[in-house]
Amino acid sequence: MRAVVLAVVLLVGVLGCARPPTRGASGPPPLGTNGAPVPALDWRACGGAFRCADVTVPLDYRQPAGETISLAAVRLPAADPAGRLGTLAVNYGGPGTPATSSLRRLAQRFAGLHARFDLLAVDPRGTGASAPVDCGPFGGDRVPAPVGPARTPAFWASAAEPGRACLAGTGERLRHLSTANAARDLDLVRQALGEPALSLYGYSYGTYSAATYANLFPAHTRAMVLDGSLDLVANAAGAPGTERVPVDVRAGVSEAWEEAFGVALDRCAAAPSCPLGPDPRARATDVVAAAAAGTSGTSSAELVARIDRALQTEGRLPGLVRTLAALAPGAPPSGGRIPLPAVPYAPEHSPSYLAIQCTDAVTPPAADMDAAVVAEQAAHPIVGASTALNHAMCVDWPAIDPDRYLGPWNAPLAAPALLVNSRWDPTTPLIDARATASQLAAAHVLVVDAIGHTTLDAPSRCAQEAYTAYLLDPTVTPPERCPAGY
Repeated sequence: MRAVVLAVVLLVGVLGCARPPTRGASGPPPLGTNGAPVPALDWRACGGAFRCADVTVPLDYRQPAGETISLAAVRLPAADPAGRLGTLAVNYGGPGTPATSSLRRLAQRFAGLHARFDLLAVDPRGTGASAPVDCGPFGGDRVPAPVGPARTPAFWASAAEPGRACLAGTGERLRHLSTANAARDLDLVRQALGEPALSLYGYSYGTYSAATYANLFPAHTRAMVLDGSLDLVANAAGAPGTERVPVDVRAGVSEAWEEAFGVALDRCAAAPSCPLGPDPRARATDVVAAAAAGTSGTSSAELVARIDRALQTEGRLPGLVRTLAALAPGAPPSGGRIPLPAVPYAPEHSPSYLAIQCTDAVTPPAADMDAAVVAEQAAHPIVGASTALNHAMCVDWPAIDPDRYLGPWNAPLAAPALLVNSRWDPTTPLIDARATASQLAAAHVLVVDAIGHTTLDAPSRCAQEAYTAYLLDPTVTPPERCPAGY
């Protein structure tokens, strides 16, 4: 009987998405994803050609008729309605980045697609104007500083405070903020729009969001671009044998970060006059070593954070070289040895980032994280500890969504996915894109010869033309490489 009921519910959901659902004078709304009522969308003007709507969805898809939350959505209708191909849903990453404000600011990047597609963005639950998390005093970006080379119980107790604050402020909602539930929300929006399938574009974490949707709803995925892709398996639970190391360690972030930094320094060496002299790699190592030893004009954490910000986009690299050159006179030769800093750089994250990432990813316990910090720092003296500590606040996160999605990732799709990745991306390495391409049922990888994170920060006209052509016609085979710039 339960199987029959489930089949009926799924059939109603499929039939109900062939056209925009209608509301009778007294009839109930049609049922959609997991038996949830398909929301009625009342689009209103909200600046220029943009249209905004509030979307009512279940808090818990196991109780589709129970408590609801409201999500914020924005839509830019296709400029050529007669030639319209459908809806392109965009996720700008994070996690925790509000998608609606990002689409308003960055819609021009899809100028070649706007004629044929409605552009759609929904703030994922827990972010922006979609039932945002409330973490009290941890409402701003804050990460407790590590307390020396050995991880201590006091450090882990401090790292757990944001999770406790988020649970106290957000309550039961904190248990339902997985990317899988955001994908279910998006599928309800699809049904409300009357779209048989969506095209998807995800940046950075948005690649995990798009791939989750595509694997939960493969029949409703027309095409998918992953720009700066996470390794889906590494971000979820890790491949066999890697489950006990932190997410970014199993994703190979330290290696990619070092490679990008090295390429930036090699470019300086190849320039007519490099401020760091004939051997920029050696002088940069001296500068980092002095900061780690506490004998520089800047702290190690501040310097590594500055390098990390610069590596996100090529436009900041000249400024990074000037910063290193300014610190070089006070840095004695190090012989290539970098001591462990007393306070390594630990990346800061917003509460909404933590609420989603700490739910989606399986994080090792503190004892395994301790071991990873030591091992990663030994292998990668500049950034290893920072990589291992990136998600320290996810250890013992107090509210895990029982409906999060951990794979598999190979559901058959209507068209191969297109993965666009910088050759030297320090945050989502090219090796992650290639790993994800192997995890998906079918995919093509396009490499942009640039340092930077996604085409937002490593723009390429060639790549833009390639993903535009693919989304217009997913049977098109994109190129394998593209130069950076316009």
